[in-house]
Amino acid sequence: MNEFDLLKRMRDEVPEQHDMRSVERRLEEIRAGHRPVERRRPALRLRWGLALAAACVVGVAAVQLAKSDAPATGGRTAVPHQPVAAAALLEKAALVAARTRTVTPQPSQWFYEKRSQHMIGGDLPTSETWHRLDGQKMAIRSAKNDKLKITDAEKGPTHPGKTLEELQALPADPDALLEHFRTMDRQLTPLSICEPNCPAGTEQDVKAWGAIGWYMSHGALVPPDKAAAMYRALAKIPNVKIEESTTDGDGRAGIGVVLDLGEAGRGIYILDAGDYHYLGLKVVDGEGTSAMSVLNSGIVDEPGQVP
Repeated sequence: MNEFDLLKRMRDEVPEQHDMRSVERRLEEIRAGHRPVERRRPALRLRWGLALAAACVVGVAAVQLAKSDAPATGGRTAVPHQPVAAAALLEKAALVAARTRTVTPQPSQWFYEKRSQHMIGGDLPTSETWHRLDGQKMAIRSAKNDKLKITDAEKGPTHPGKTLEELQALPADPDALLEHFRTMDRQLTPLSICEPNCPAGTEQDVKAWGAIGWYMSHGALVPPDKAAAMYRALAKIPNVKIEESTTDGDGRAGIGVVLDLGEAGRGIYILDAGDYHYLGLKVVDGEGTSAMSVLNSGIVDEPGQVP
């Protein structure tokens, strides 16, 4: 039994929507290459899978109805846009991530990243860095003279080689992953949202949300099963919503995954609308907007190369 079969099973429980077939076609495309699965009546023991299919269908229906100003027909009441839409979109992102083909990086290879930062006090210079994954060397390209400088690697817990080891050891179950992030003994976040003054009761959620973004920003280092688990874990965090159209700090259009903490601020992960890969982060609070964008990243064989 797959998600497509479950979506078909649940369709009679929600209003018919013109866009439903396109969602089903999208799920079929994601599964391209799989042999046809025999359609069977769902077993009564299905629990999580059935609930997920229901969440996906209701989420899509909510988004479609929220877009329309036309009155409801057939005696049905229009369903307002609800946070469940986040579960639908993030499940699609997880399915795409799980099907992505990757090659395990080797210790002799380098992790390349080009990153921009737009802070409230002014923009920081765009950085280009290379980190050898065995933790021995790093390189940086000067924004002033375009020269490449190779040095000994900085030691510390956030070195990409160390991050790769952590990613490989993370649980692939979204519930276990979320619990791991909520109970970490250190904060990991590309940009702080509200620390240390987060609303009472949200501290662990903020820690988990920040850690997921930290790891997702490492792109090619993230194994497909761990990336899928991160999208599903995001959907389980309270106050996470979707902005269907937003831009990152460099003006690139994408989909926003928003952690809304009210007056304390909002954190927004921007995902590419095509394949859902991480583009960057924006934090909006009473002081203004800060942003970080990953402009390019990947695995290369030597410093100076770009993917």
